[in-house]
Amino acid sequence: MIFPFLMLVVRLIVVSFPMKHYKINAILLRIGVPLIWVYPIFFTFFLIPAVGVCRQLSSPYPLGSVHIYYANPLFGLRNSYFYLYNTIVWLFLSIIANVGLFLKIAKARSQLISFQKGSISYKAELSISITTIVMILFYVINGGFVLIYILYYGTDSYFSFLLIVKPFATDMQTCVVPWIFYLTHPVFKRVAVSDMGVSSTTFSRQMNHS
Repeated sequence: MIFPFLMLVVRLIVVSFPMKHYKINAILLRIGVPLIWVYPIFFTFFLIPAVGVCRQLSSPYPLGSVHIYYANPLFGLRNSYFYLYNTIVWLFLSIIANVGLFLKIAKARSQLISFQKGSISYKAELSISITTIVMILFYVINGGFVLIYILYYGTDSYFSFLLIVKPFATDMQTCVVPWIFYLTHPVFKRVAVSDMGVSSTTFSRQMNHS
């Protein structure tokens, strides 16, 4: 959850401090990257002594419908509340950082001349912006699934059936974000070279030498 926010902050520092962003981001990444790996432990430590079990799904699912759950967590804590609170906090921070970044980019873009707006750097910024928005969208989707689980699991509400879609949404988050980044970022674009143009240029050179 920290990665989209960290990605936004790095870009915001680049726009805000163009002369010394390298030093600031070097310090930020030196702290932020290890934190991405350590941070989840503080919210999942209670699952270390827990065991995985197959549990019967509650109503409205029929008898025989099971899902993998956990039992005997430390202090009786539940993962869903930690996940929901984390989603809300990082979603809120990401939206604030994204709004600040767009305002900075809009101000800088108004000072560019027209041909610069079609440059590779502009397309790269647009690609990263699209990728970031998709990341924030998945924040909302995952938070919505957790909220539905807390409010409607075990009831007769049709919202309970939406929990079936959650694993697919998680897989989409893993696949769609890098897929969109790959399709939109100019670094992955190949420059097409026309064979006809190469042949005609070679032929004209040969005629000039003869």
